[in-house]
Amino acid sequence: MTVLRQIAAECRADRVLALVILGLGAWSAIALAILALTILDGLPAS
Repeated sequence: MTVLRQIAAECRADRVLALVILGLGAWSAIALAILALTILDGLPAS
C-alpha cells in the first residue's frame, strides 16, 4: 500500500507541475501578445 501511495503522490506532483508549466506558458503567450500589439500599435505613430 505504501508503494501505491508513493506512486499516487508522484502522479499528483507531476500533474501540479504540468499545470504550473501550462499556466506559465499561457501567461508568457499573453504577455508576448500584448507586447507585440503594443509595439505594432506604436510603430505607425513614430
